[in-house]
Amino acid sequence: MKTSVNLENAEITLEGIPPSNWSVILTNGRYTALVLYNGTGHSFYEHPTFNSIIKWIPKMNSQLGRFIYIKDMETDENWCLNLPLIYKFDTWKVNFGIGYLKIETIKNQISSELTYFVPVDKDLEYWLIKIKNESKRKKKLKIFSAVELSLGNLQPSILDPYAYELFVRTWVKDKTLYATKTLWNDKTTGKSEKSWDKIAFFSSDPAPESFDSLKSAFIGDGTIELPQAVKEGWCFESIANGREAVFAFQHEIEVEDDEEKEILISLGILNERTKPEAKIEIAKDDFKKMLLFYKNELIEKGVKIQTPDENINVFVNHWNKYQNWICFHWHRYSASNYVAGFDVVGFRDALQSILGILPLNQNICRERLLYLLKFQFKNGNTCHNFNPIDNFATPSNQSDDPLWLCITTFEYLKETGDFEILWQNFNYYNSDEESSVYEHLKRAIDFVLGLRGKHGLVLLRDGDWNDALNLAGINGIGESTLASMILLYTINEWIKLNKLLNIDVEKYEIERENLLDSLNKHCYEEYKKLNNTGWFIRGFTDDGEKIGSYFSKEGKIYIEPQVWAVLSEACDEERKIKCLKSAIEFLESTYGFLLLDPAYTKPDEKLGIITRFVAGEKENASFFIHANAWAVMAFSTLTGEFKDKAFEIYSKLLPLRFLNDRRYKAEPFVYPQYICGKDSPHFGEASFTWLTSSPTWMFKAFYECICGIKPDYNGIRITKPVFPSNWDKILLKRIFRNCVYEFKFERTGEFHIKFDGQKISENTLPPCGCGKIHLIEIFF
Repeated sequence: MKTSVNLENAEITLEGIPPSNWSVILTNGRYTALVLYNGTGHSFYEHPTFNSIIKWIPKMNSQLGRFIYIKDMETDENWCLNLPLIYKFDTWKVNFGIGYLKIETIKNQISSELTYFVPVDKDLEYWLIKIKNESKRKKKLKIFSAVELSLGNLQPSILDPYAYELFVRTWVKDKTLYATKTLWNDKTTGKSEKSWDKIAFFSSDPAPESFDSLKSAFIGDGTIELPQAVKEGWCFESIANGREAVFAFQHEIEVEDDEEKEILISLGILNERTKPEAKIEIAKDDFKKMLLFYKNELIEKGVKIQTPDENINVFVNHWNKYQNWICFHWHRYSASNYVAGFDVVGFRDALQSILGILPLNQNICRERLLYLLKFQFKNGNTCHNFNPIDNFATPSNQSDDPLWLCITTFEYLKETGDFEILWQNFNYYNSDEESSVYEHLKRAIDFVLGLRGKHGLVLLRDGDWNDALNLAGINGIGESTLASMILLYTINEWIKLNKLLNIDVEKYEIERENLLDSLNKHCYEEYKKLNNTGWFIRGFTDDGEKIGSYFSKEGKIYIEPQVWAVLSEACDEERKIKCLKSAIEFLESTYGFLLLDPAYTKPDEKLGIITRFVAGEKENASFFIHANAWAVMAFSTLTGEFKDKAFEIYSKLLPLRFLNDRRYKAEPFVYPQYICGKDSPHFGEASFTWLTSSPTWMFKAFYECICGIKPDYNGIRITKPVFPSNWDKILLKRIFRNCVYEFKFERTGEFHIKFDGQKISENTLPPCGCGKIHLIEIFF
């Protein structure tokens, strides 16, 4: 395996077989294709389990997945471009790009190029096949394209296939294949009996010579690796009514020496903006349009950095933004290689995914924020999960959920200055009563303020940000230090906003002091045996036992309360420093900070599923990237004590540093959820890539904390950057409230700022909205 990155277009080239199923997610926000390194994977329209198109689930290889077969009529040899483990190739490599995946092969002096992509304005995916003859003689080839269908509800097509295939309907018209199902359930709970309201199609340019839609006919007495149709050299023109369905075409081409022929396959959903006609030249134009879209709307838009480190430039400007874009659309859905059959969206996941797109496109963020507002209940609580197909939601039993509605709104206001949104009225999920957005936020805070236990801390209930502490507060007694700190952070921002609006918030100032007192009195501990080292415990169980204390048998220290003590201003500077020093001493390792240590080795029903994971996996003492992003943010505020620690942690977790690290296993161009910890037998292996909150928070940590460019209610606040010592000059472009700010950083040893050539004493740039370009020189 050899992996490299193109510094111009950020394309990642893999020669050989990856150590795991690397993938890329392609989407226009409606149609989505998860494409693994070999072309297999899932496709869906608007919802992965309700409107599934391709039948596929992780770790099962029994389905046809976007396969392209070649049959050489002269030699009678057959091979599949997608199966390098089955067929021996002279060359087999795959290119992962922003918005596409391309497979390149050479076998039997036939070179091929297979590109998958989703256009920006059509609900389909294209497979563009190029075949070139390098044999020095004319070649007659037959090309087969095939994919297996689920059609509508994914779970029953996997779990109850014999029953659900009875509702399959396929037909052919003008050499285009169509398919649907006559049974579809569009309810999260309960059942609805109706036909699927979508029609999938399969078309090509040129038109096929033959087709199949019945899987058993296409496979015959062959295998998925070599179907009967391929061996015979033609399809059988079968129709799959009431049986397992595929879309399969057979094309025949004659290729002169050094000649190249092209075939286009189009798989999609028939609707007002998507027609079944496939044309090669139109698809090529759509590919250019897609690349231009990502250049204009992601790569060049909002914020862009130029540093001495090319890997950081490529990753932050391209892949980090692209992953944020994917997460904005699909959050934590069943759209990745790691999850199947998950119907609902996490409410706080959806909110946090807004933050990664906010500097790039405020309009869609505003629209999404107001959409999520409708999942708040009249008492101020929100849901924990929801389903956008039928808008199903139930009240959350995790105390931090309502606070993310506030935090995301605060960030939106800082970015846009759109304070008018606060006075727009919207109803609640369980009531037609309308209240202003301001009132919605106030009720969210008041609801969480009402969820406090005997120590004055926020109740843990079914868990907080760490869902795996799901039993520690299940009886409504256990308390969470982290949720209390998130509440404290929210109140701090609420007070700051209200002072800007000239609204009295004395009540919340009193609540802040009470919360500060509770946190410092009941949650902070110093240990003489450890030379007076101190840290904040993680909370209390229903039985009153401390979580994350030196006196705990396992899980003695957690990272979240140490870094949130800084982010929420929960204590004085001396304690902040002690907390971060404790994190370095007891939690830092090869890939940043462990979520906790030591790992749990025995299931503990007083804590929850966190103790049931293998040690070093998931929340049980892995390197959780999301929490490490918070650590970067915390360490950046105390650089006098910790110098380059913020950038050191950020750099350790930059995916591109793992380009050729087989132990890492996951895609080295997007963030995973976590890297296995030191106690795991799989130490150093990354997992759960693509759909995670990691990219959003690392993106914020880089620009706002390492670069020191932070949107605020009254403008851009500039803090001293925490660049590594070998960076002397850095350029950063930031669009903010209709102005373009071109930041030039230069290391001089003295921190000061110039605005359009004039030295300024303030470190906040008030928005002028003039639409012009401003030069900001930052000397540090």
